[in-house]
Amino acid sequence: MRLSKIHTLNRVQILKGLLIVVGIILIGRLFYVQIIRHDYYQAQALAEHIKKFEISAPRGIINLEDGNSIVPVVLNEQRYTIYADPKYISDAGDTANKLIGLLGGDKAALKKKLETSNSRYVILAKKMTKDQANRIDALQLKGIGKQEISARTYPEGNLASQILGFVNDDGKGQYGVEEYLNSSLSGKSGLEKAVTDVRGIPLAVNNDNILLQAQPGKNITLTLDIGMQRMVEDILKTDVAQTQSKRGMAIIMDAKTGAIKAMAGYPNFDPSQYTSVTDQSVFSNPNVTMPWEPGSVMKPLLFGAAFTEGTANPESSYFDPGYVDVDGSHIVDSINWGAQTMTLHDVINKSLNTGAVFVLKTLGGGDINEKARTIWYNYLTAHYFFGKLTGIEQSGEAAGFVNGPNQGYGLNVRYANMSFGQGITLTPLQLVAAYDAILDGGTYYKPTLIANTDNNGSFKPTIVANNVISSQASSEIRNLLQAGLEGNNKAAVRDGYILGAKSGTAQIPDGKGGYRTDAYDGVYAGFIGNNYGPQYIMVVRLDEPKTSASGFASGEAAKVWAEMSNKLIDNFAIQPISS
Repeated sequence: MRLSKIHTLNRVQILKGLLIVVGIILIGRLFYVQIIRHDYYQAQALAEHIKKFEISAPRGIINLEDGNSIVPVVLNEQRYTIYADPKYISDAGDTANKLIGLLGGDKAALKKKLETSNSRYVILAKKMTKDQANRIDALQLKGIGKQEISARTYPEGNLASQILGFVNDDGKGQYGVEEYLNSSLSGKSGLEKAVTDVRGIPLAVNNDNILLQAQPGKNITLTLDIGMQRMVEDILKTDVAQTQSKRGMAIIMDAKTGAIKAMAGYPNFDPSQYTSVTDQSVFSNPNVTMPWEPGSVMKPLLFGAAFTEGTANPESSYFDPGYVDVDGSHIVDSINWGAQTMTLHDVINKSLNTGAVFVLKTLGGGDINEKARTIWYNYLTAHYFFGKLTGIEQSGEAAGFVNGPNQGYGLNVRYANMSFGQGITLTPLQLVAAYDAILDGGTYYKPTLIANTDNNGSFKPTIVANNVISSQASSEIRNLLQAGLEGNNKAAVRDGYILGAKSGTAQIPDGKGGYRTDAYDGVYAGFIGNNYGPQYIMVVRLDEPKTSASGFASGEAAKVWAEMSNKLIDNFAIQPISS
């Protein structure tokens, strides 16, 4: 009996001890939860009513030059993204009915978004105006919120659109500068917490709710002169229509720096209306993305090599029967001038293909051989940088193609054709940069569109190479092109100024190993300057212009070039000849 009482007492004491231990544990846990981890569990309790949203960084502004001032051509405006938190939407059909009139679109698709079960954040509309967003707010719909964003606006419409590109609905730059410099322009997004009420409707957000501040994108000033750019685009638009060309393009480069002052293609587009464009090829800048076989504008570049190597000079002559045979291939001039002795002045003035082959032969000691091919290839790729990207600040730049001196078959014929611009491809940008090098003393400047970023310092040109050709060869080529322009393009001649240029009528590959006979591309490339050298280098290209039966595509390009050069002289700071 006594033993039983002892056992009962022990069980009571053990139970009491356990209760005390449990009590201590519970008190400790409460202390831990309510005191030590108070902030954490309070945050967890609020998490149901807090959502984190990305704060879009204001995208950098893009400016053009206008004399000594700058003009913004790409700005930002306040817009709103409308979103839903489907958890708080009890009647998706009713909510869709109330929203559809303000959001537009398909009501069934909207209802489906509102019924999304695996997301707390569903975008319903983008780029809504402030008025539209306020009208949606006024409906006081459960689970419907707005988020302020920055959207691109283009106050100059189509101006420089292929250079600028556009920004898509996801805030990513597409084409042109917007894509190439997207990381610099877009900045870094921030983060905010949007506190909602029990209905899921966001409450006011202030600076206390900013978790991470957004870093604005960098402002960019382009080298383009807004007046020159507008002038070039207006002329291209008119002349492409008049010549019924497939497309037109033009570039004006500062000869002393490589800065692009104007660059345009037509047809183009309005960046603010990019979603309505049906032919997406107009998004690309054809001056940098569309290589072609340029034709006889290659001849001055070949002369630069021969003059520098000392194998020929402007007075070099040859007997021209009107044709030349190279390994069984019969090469003729576009016009039969009759059998006679020709100089290199004639080769430029009459655009003689036979003369180009003659100059190429001088590089090989009188024949087209491995030596001639290697020297010409070296100048094409290591002096003029054809077959390589220039690094211009544009998306989608093409490198073009140069056949190697010992690559493939029929090399002598290929290189004979390359001497007058067939069987080699390059872009108008590559051509204008190479012309700058041979016309302004042999310095190759990197072509660029960027004057400065965030007004950080003055513009500094980048020299890629010196002594591309000799200074003497450069002077001799300028004289040849001046005589060529004065003899063949009277409309471009201006008293008090020195201008020179070379034309090119390019055959168009037919995709079957040959060339079309129903259409040609025309190009005209040259300089505008004074007795101190070129001030601007300009290239005009027209694709498939309609010409008279006896006309040349290059003649149409020459007319456009003359119109542009005259307006440059009349309206911009072109320095005349000094006495």
